[in-house]
Amino acid sequence: MIFIAIAAICYAFAILFLTISSRHLNTNLSAGILNLISAILPLAVAIPAVTKKGLNSHKFGIIMAVLAGLFIGIFGMAMSKSYSVNKVAIVTPLVFGGAILFSTILSLVFLKEKVTLIQVLGLAIVMVGLGTVVYARATGK
Repeated sequence: MIFIAIAAICYAFAILFLTISSRHLNTNLSAGILNLISAILPLAVAIPAVTKKGLNSHKFGIIMAVLAGLFIGIFGMAMSKSYSVNKVAIVTPLVFGGAILFSTILSLVFLKEKVTLIQVLGLAIVMVGLGTVVYARATGK
């Protein structure tokens, strides 16, 4: 649970700083810097660990990591542009609420994961929240 909390806190600060950056810099440059820094940090941690333990890589895992990186790059550019033209209170819930629902559906289909009744209830609440945010954006309320 500690890593979930760290991830949530770090992502909240990343959103804040990316929003500020996107409003004062070309959005693609802002996304590029974000992705460059976010690539260097894990490599700085992983390279010493790999040299100590030996490289045990699998081709499929590497391909999936490359595809994930591709989508994160596109995500960074889309988020940066979104923050430059919309309010954080609109962008963040729509993107992350939508990602929660979409990634859950993808995990059900491709990873054959199971969802409990209480998780379905939580996802329904997310859907209501998304609908509320979309309504507020559409009506200006």
